[in-house]
Amino acid sequence: MKELNLRELQECCLDILKDVDTFCRTKGINYSIAYGSLLGAVRHKGFIPWDDDIDIVMPRKDYERFCHEYVSKDYKVVFKGNTPDCFIPYARVTDFVRTESRTYSPWMNDIQNPGVWIDIFPLDYAPDNESENRLLYKLSTVIIEYNNKLRKTKMVSLKGSPFYFRIKHLFHGNSTHAHLRSKHPEELAGGFDLILRKYVSSPTRHLSQYCCPDTNIVEWFDSSLFENTSEYEFEGCLFKGPADSDSVLKAWFGDYMELPPESKRKCKSRRYLRFYWKDSLR
Repeated sequence: MKELNLRELQECCLDILKDVDTFCRTKGINYSIAYGSLLGAVRHKGFIPWDDDIDIVMPRKDYERFCHEYVSKDYKVVFKGNTPDCFIPYARVTDFVRTESRTYSPWMNDIQNPGVWIDIFPLDYAPDNESENRLLYKLSTVIIEYNNKLRKTKMVSLKGSPFYFRIKHLFHGNSTHAHLRSKHPEELAGGFDLILRKYVSSPTRHLSQYCCPDTNIVEWFDSSLFENTSEYEFEGCLFKGPADSDSVLKAWFGDYMELPPESKRKCKSRRYLRFYWKDSLR
C-alpha cells in the first residue's frame, strides 16, 4: 500500500482546485480561496509548506448553484443534497478514481473510501448586530462539536488502516456514552444544513461561515469582502480570493505574516487521516 507523501497530496488537491476554478469561471460562480489556502497564497505564493489541504468559500447562492451544477470527468462533489448519509453540513469535491482515504473519523455512513478532497464552505448572511452574530456563531460551534462526537461513534477499522486507527476505533466504540451511540450524525448535519438554508437566507450586510466554525474566532465579515474578488498566485496558478485579503486574514489569523514556532509547523490531519494511491490497494 503506497501512501501519498505530502507533496503528492498537495498536488492532488491543486488538481481538484484547478478543475473547480475552471468550472466556476465558466459558469460565473463566485468563490474565494480561504483560511490556510488564502494565507498560503499571500505569505508563500502557494501551500503553507506543512499544510496538506485546500479550503474555499462561496456565498450561499453560489454554493447551492455549484453543488447542483458541478460536473467533472475526474471528480465528484459530495454534499447533503446528493449524499443523504453525509455527516458534514458543507461540501467536498473529491477524487474517487486515483486515491483512497483511511481515517478513524469517517464523514459518510456508507463507507466509500473517498480519495483526496478539497472543502467548500457556504458563506451565509449573518446578523448585522455583532452580538447576535456572536451568539449564533457560538451556537454553531456547539452543534458542530456535538456532530464531531457523533462521528467518532461511527468509526470503523478499515482494511489496511494503520494500527493506531484501529486502537482509536476500539477506544471510542467502547467509551462513548450509549445515548450518543444511538444518534445519527447525518441527521444532525442534515437538520443544521436545512436550518441555515432557511433562516439565514434574508440578505444582510454581513456574512459568516457557520458550517465549520473555528472555536478560536468569531467570523463576521462585511459582505463586500467576498463579493469583490482579486487574483492570487498559488503554486504558479491564479485563483480567486477576497479583494481585501488583509482584513480577512487579520480576522482569521491576527498577525498572519509571522511564522509560527517550528514546533507548531505540523500537519494536524496526519493524526487521524491518511491517503493512498488506489492502484496500490489491489
